[in-house]
Amino acid sequence: MTEYDVPERPRPARSLWRALWLWTLLLALAALLGGGGYAGWQFWQERQATEDIVAAQDTLLRRLSRQLGDAGAEIQQLRQRQGDLAESARRSTDLVAALQGRADDADATLARINATIQGGRGRAQLLAVEQLLLIANERARLARDVPGAIEALSLAQDRLGSLAEPKLFPIREALAEERSRLEALPRIDLEAAALTLSSLIRRAPELPQRSRAPTHAAVVDGEPSRDITPEASGFWARGIGSLRQMFGAVFTVRRTDKPVDRLLPPEQERLVGQLLLLKLETARAALLTRNTATLRATIEDAAAFLNDYYRSDDPTVLGARAELDRLMTLDLNPQLPELGRSLGLLRAYLDATR
Repeated sequence: MTEYDVPERPRPARSLWRALWLWTLLLALAALLGGGGYAGWQFWQERQATEDIVAAQDTLLRRLSRQLGDAGAEIQQLRQRQGDLAESARRSTDLVAALQGRADDADATLARINATIQGGRGRAQLLAVEQLLLIANERARLARDVPGAIEALSLAQDRLGSLAEPKLFPIREALAEERSRLEALPRIDLEAAALTLSSLIRRAPELPQRSRAPTHAAVVDGEPSRDITPEASGFWARGIGSLRQMFGAVFTVRRTDKPVDRLLPPEQERLVGQLLLLKLETARAALLTRNTATLRATIEDAAAFLNDYYRSDDPTVLGARAELDRLMTLDLNPQLPELGRSLGLLRAYLDATR
C-alpha cells in the first residue's frame, strides 16, 4: 500500500437494514392493497348475487300474493256454489218427499183398483190372448208375415202360461201345434233373392252376346264351292264360271268354331241388352210382390233369352244362368197351416165361463 492509496471504508450495516425494512414495508403494503381489492371485488360479486336473489324472491312473493288473491276469490266462489248446491239439495229433498207421497197415494189407489178388478183379471188376460190370436191369423193370412204370426203366438202362449189354469191346457196344446207348423215352413230370404237379381241387373250389360254367322254361304272343306255344272257349256255359262273362279280366288269363306264378334248391328245388340234388363226387372218386381207364377215365368224367359242370344261357353253367362236356376226354385206363397183351432177353443172357453 502506498501513501496515495485511500483505504476503503466499510458500509454501515444500518443502511442495509433500513433498505430491507423499506422493501418489506412496500411488499406488505402491496399485499394489503391487493388483498383489499380482491376482498372488495368478492364483496361486490356477493352483493350483486344477493341483490339478484332478493329481486327474484320479491318477484316470487308478488306472484304468490297474486295467486293467493286468486285462490281466495275461487274459495269465495266455491263457498257460494256450495251454498247454492245445499239450497238445491234441500229443494230436491222436498220434491222427492212430495213425489214419495204421491207414489204412496198412487199405490193405494192401484191397490184398491186391483182389489176391485181381481175377479176379472183372468178374463182380461184371455181377451188379450184372443186379440193376439186374431193378429196371428191376420199376419199369416193377409200379410204372409210368418215371423210376425209366430211372435204373436209366442206372446199368447206366455200369457196363457202365466194364468196357470189347468182348463186352458187344450188351448195351449193347440197353440204349440200351430206354432210348430209355422216354424216348419221354409224360410224365404227375400232380401238375398232381391240382391241376387239386382246384381244380375247390374252385370247384364257386361255379358257377352252370341254372334250370328251367315247361313247362305256354301262351304266345302273350308273352301267356297266353285263347281260348274256339266250343262253349263255355252258362252254365258263359261263367262259366269270364269267370274266365279275369279271372285273365289279373291274371297274365301272359312268355317270356324269360335264366335265372331260384332256380327249383329249395334242397335240390335242394345235392344237385346234392354230386353234382358226388362225381364230381370220384371222378375225382381214379382219377387217383391210375392208373385211366384210371374217370377218363375219371367226367370224362365230370361234363361231362354240367355241361351238364345248370349254365349253359352262364357263363365259369366254360365254363372248368371245358375243364379236364375236357383231363383226358379223359390216358392213365395207356401201353403200355410190352419190357425183357427186355438182361437175356436179359446172362444168356447170364454163363452162357457161368462
